[in-house]
Amino acid sequence: MQGSGVRVSLRPITQSIREALLRLSTPREEHNSLSELIRGDGNGALARWFYYLEHLTQRGFLQHAVHADDSPLATFVAVSPCFVSRSDRVVAGRGYVLSRFAYLRRDGSEVVVESPLAHSRIILNDCRVAALLAALATPATTEEVAERVGTLSVEAVAGVLALFLKAGMLDVAGAREDPALLTWEFHDLLFHARSRRGRFDAPYGATYRLADRVAPLPALKPAVAGEAQELYRPDLDRLERDDVPLARVQSQRRSIREFDTSRPITSRQLGEFLFRVARVTGYREAEVSTPVGPLRMEFAPRPYPAGGSLYELEVYAAVAACANLPPGLYHYDPAGHRLVRMCGPTKEVSELLRDAADSTAIPADTLQVLLILAARFPRVAWKYESIAYALTLKHVGVVYQTMYLTATAMGLAPCAIGGGDADLFARAAGTDYCTETSVGEFLLGAPRPHSVGRVG
Repeated sequence: MQGSGVRVSLRPITQSIREALLRLSTPREEHNSLSELIRGDGNGALARWFYYLEHLTQRGFLQHAVHADDSPLATFVAVSPCFVSRSDRVVAGRGYVLSRFAYLRRDGSEVVVESPLAHSRIILNDCRVAALLAALATPATTEEVAERVGTLSVEAVAGVLALFLKAGMLDVAGAREDPALLTWEFHDLLFHARSRRGRFDAPYGATYRLADRVAPLPALKPAVAGEAQELYRPDLDRLERDDVPLARVQSQRRSIREFDTSRPITSRQLGEFLFRVARVTGYREAEVSTPVGPLRMEFAPRPYPAGGSLYELEVYAAVAACANLPPGLYHYDPAGHRLVRMCGPTKEVSELLRDAADSTAIPADTLQVLLILAARFPRVAWKYESIAYALTLKHVGVVYQTMYLTATAMGLAPCAIGGGDADLFARAAGTDYCTETSVGEFLLGAPRPHSVGRVG
């Protein structure tokens, strides 16, 4: 058997098993009748048959459906060869509840139920199954679910519940949750499962999935309108000769939350910092191979590593206090190494700074510069499938480390922030939430004399 890039060989097989396999191509073939056909082959035949069924299910050749009258209600599809069938025996009088990790979404023209705990999905062929799922938001027996839905028989409900048990998307009411699962929130486990191989069948990696629909974003963000301020460019030869040794920088790196309000960071220091962290170090165009043929793409490397050399991150500076630099929101132009002032200390900019202060337990009136990392997400999503956002977050981590080491070498006070308000940033910077969205925040300033940071 062969399909979807997968080939399965079953050998040896008896004539009865061969006949049963051929009958599987007929929709609505009854499982029990095929088992009876195989049973006549003697010892071991039925076990071999069930092994074949499991193998075909794992590889996506075999789907399992539940019908009511002549219409399908729901269809079970394995999405990973790691799938292992669970018990699908529905016990009368036992209560069941939908797993807190199960979710419903539209996939093309189908509505599907999936879970980051499952190696399968269930296609809803009948809208009544959606009502059945709503009825399972609280524990219920088969009979109670049928009563709540009102339009499905107890037998039909039991068949659907069996599919969800098989997929691992139902919990027995009152059962103790696995302690390991208690540590996972829904969105965290879903993000983990869908950005790593193993539990889904979607394309993965550098597929250039949008090559036939839109052009790739340019390597550099179009120039932002506003007054530009040229920044100090340090002497790289001097830095390479006189800079603090890396081992010492690593051992001294700390998060410092106490800033010197009497002598804030200077524009010269901010310029050197941004030069060392985020400037464009080169520019090139190259031909990339895509499913629709070769296409030209731009690349503009920075000092830190990035997947595919795409460098989708932009740096913004919300300035509260910086010598020789008026307060406001700035965009860093990495090619020209300059800051472009987008606006003054507006209400939104003040709220960005206040949010950073609240997140770090630092007095708001001591903040100096808030650096915001924003991702031009289409730049990454044009090439990468399933991993685009996960890759962007990896880039944020790389930039954080680069910022920490640079700030430590320069004697500045750095402090990464665990989260931020992407909607607030979009309003402050005038960006579209889905086109360019904030993904990281980092505080920078001059340290207060004798301040002691903390590791982490």
